[in-house]
Amino acid sequence: MAIEARFAVWGALANGNPDSAEAADVTGKLQQFFNEGVTLVTINDDNFGDPAVGFQKHFAATVNNNGRVSHYACEEGQTINFQRPSS
Repeated sequence: MAIEARFAVWGALANGNPDSAEAADVTGKLQQFFNEGVTLVTINDDNFGDPAVGFQKHFAATVNNNGRVSHYACEEGQTINFQRPSS
């Protein structure tokens, strides 16, 4: 079984205001990385676009890796190894 991106979101709260969230569903883009055999992914604008220009963004994903579902989260600029299950 291959790695499956079940859900991934990338964005920010504009000025920390929960009523001004700017985010993008990047599930398809994450799956594209997996389909290309890439499982070590740096979370940044180059890889996922910039849904909240000028704001520090965060990333969250749910991934199924060979029947084991893991959840990942990080800040902009960090790298996630999706081969390693989250704890």
